[in-house]
Amino acid sequence: MATPGPARRLSESAVLDAAFAVVAEHGFDALSIRRVASALGVSPNALYTYVADRADLLRGMVERVMAAIDLSALETTTLSPADRLEQFAVEMRRTLLGHPGGAALIMTGPIDGPHSLLLNEALLRTVVDAGYSLDDAARASYSLQVYVLGTVMLEAADGGTGDPEREEALAVERRAALEHVDASGVPLTAQTADIVARYNTTEQFRWGIRRLIDGMLTTPSS
Repeated sequence: MATPGPARRLSESAVLDAAFAVVAEHGFDALSIRRVASALGVSPNALYTYVADRADLLRGMVERVMAAIDLSALETTTLSPADRLEQFAVEMRRTLLGHPGGAALIMTGPIDGPHSLLLNEALLRTVVDAGYSLDDAARASYSLQVYVLGTVMLEAADGGTGDPEREEALAVERRAALEHVDASGVPLTAQTADIVARYNTTEQFRWGIRRLIDGMLTTPSS
């Protein structure tokens, strides 16, 4: 652990920067107030002006990630609501997979900070624009977010990072592993091995999210 030095200027942003650096270098499980303080060269007590505890630190990190998600696709007027939702979902997946600890962070507690609420608000407006009632728009918004978050967790567990080259390498590895599957026991899986191997890819994500969106928007509510 670093020896605390002279008092230095801190901020909530600096604390969050250090927290993400800890996650990037040591992994999510290593994250702690003490480890972040060490990275900043201060005593743990110095951080409590900015975060109350580890849970508060995590909430701030979640907000940082959610703030990084580009909402512009939802706000454009040149695309249909369905296209806007699809582009947003792809961007949300890319951001969460590409952020150090992003996938793990979304499992740490409620996603209900200011930026998260703004994201949900933009989704609601988009679905209402498609002709849905506000209540149904709320259900649709939740369904879309669950799909994105669920696929991100599965992809991260498989080693995905949102990088296209990494994605392709993992698909090749999975396809090779499927060569050893006993086709007599799972004949349908064996016959669709090329598709199964590409489950955690952008291609599959787009396939699924578009069908979810099209299904939700097929019959606007009155």
